Amino acid sequence: GYICKPPMYRTTPFKREICDLLLAVNRAYNKSDYIPCIAWGRNARFVNTLSVGEHITLWGRIQSRQYNKALDDGSQETRTAYEVSVSRLVTEEERVIDYAVAQNG
Repeated sequence: GYICKPPMYRTTPFKREICDLLLAVNRAYNKSDYIPCIAWGRNARFVNTLSVGEHITLWGRIQSRQYNKALDDGSQETRTAYEVSVSRLVTEEERVIDYAVAQNG
C-alpha cells in the first residue's frame, strides 16, 4: 500500500519504540481501503524515515483492542479498534532492487 499520513513515532512509558502508520491499499473501481498499522522497535525506527506517498509491502497480523470513547453527553462507549501489527516491511524500491539482483545472478 501507500503511506497516506505522516508516520507517528513515539516511545511507550516502558521505553518501547512504536510508530503508527496509515496505509491506503488500492482496489477496483477507484476505491481504496485504509489500513491502520503499528510497527515496533527496529521496524518503528525504519517506518519513521518514510514519507507520505511511499509504496511499501508489509507482513504482520491483524489485532484488535478495546477502548472507551467519551461521547458528547458525558457518557462513554466501548469501541473496538483493528490494526495490523507489522512483523516485516520493505519499500517498493527495495523489492525492485532485490528482483534485479536475482535476475542478474
